[in-house]
Amino acid sequence: MRWLIAAAVTVLAINPAAAQVQGYPVDSAAELAPQAPTAQPRAGRLLAPVAADATRTSFRQPPPDLGGLVPEVGPPPGFQPPPPVIPGVPPAPQRGEDPFRVETRDGGIYTGLPRTLLWEPPKAMPREPRFLVMPTTLSNGTTQQTIDTSIGTTIGLLRSEPAGWKTAVQADFFAVVTSRFSQRDFLVDTDYRFGFPVTFARGPWQWKVGYEHLSSHLGDEIQQRTGQQPIDYVKDEIVFGVGRFLFDNRWRVYGEVAWAAYENIPGDPSPFRFDVGTEWVRRRCTGPTGQPFVATNSRFDGSTGYDLDFSLQVGWIWRDGTRRFGEARVFGQYYSGHAPYGQFYTTRESWFGVGVAFDY
Repeated sequence: MRWLIAAAVTVLAINPAAAQVQGYPVDSAAELAPQAPTAQPRAGRLLAPVAADATRTSFRQPPPDLGGLVPEVGPPPGFQPPPPVIPGVPPAPQRGEDPFRVETRDGGIYTGLPRTLLWEPPKAMPREPRFLVMPTTLSNGTTQQTIDTSIGTTIGLLRSEPAGWKTAVQADFFAVVTSRFSQRDFLVDTDYRFGFPVTFARGPWQWKVGYEHLSSHLGDEIQQRTGQQPIDYVKDEIVFGVGRFLFDNRWRVYGEVAWAAYENIPGDPSPFRFDVGTEWVRRRCTGPTGQPFVATNSRFDGSTGYDLDFSLQVGWIWRDGTRRFGEARVFGQYYSGHAPYGQFYTTRESWFGVGVAFDY
């Protein structure tokens, strides 16, 4: 036993640095040299826990005196080890990552069913795809205690980001049913829209081009109660849009122009439609507290002689831009213009509403 203790003491005396903790804060080998008594100790940079490098440190120099400073050892607070990698099984996608994302050897990225959109439907534009319920103050000869609803969404199909490009391209599909109810359950009108937009994004700019279909249908109850007959209202439009973010992505301005390649509307009106609008909302994940937003939209439709249709929304928004259906809003809305329903497209109306909407 005595000879074992003597051997251990001899080994430690010959190589005292062998007991040094891996991950010791070291900047260079010069710091391992003894410091003058008047020199202030210098706190070194914390390196990752790695094996001692004989080319950088001398095993025969004692560690520096750091004045009782205890070096940090181990992972930082909140560290989560990565999940184990199983051969042949791809790792599970992390939060915010697309599960069908492929990166090619040349650096191109291709994503199936991307979670986010390059062109987000404008918040204050009528007939856009979203889930919405909004009681309004509208009261006229065909509706009282009015409630407007929307059921729909936009789905990203494929996003392409070729190597060397600074522009992302994405193909989408959307569908939405917008309805108006009188006296809470008396169906007044139902409009159907769907489309196949191709969208682009480059820096703060976005573009959109695509095909959109709209058809309008009069409610059965209103035909029975009032004797009003349905009209033909069908549009097949080619749509082009452009938008830009300003002020650190907090302010969005956009415009759309649509040309009806085919329309079946009484009077054979002009086939063009123009929309311009703006939105003020900070584009970030808000958490449970949310944040305020303001959105406006102005429409000039050839079917109504290009008279102004104006909508304004002010409310509170909760947003998580990393996933689908990642946006919820509560807002008040003012609308003045022609009815945003095809069967009543010549009827002017003004109203206030309080809505709840879920986007994407």
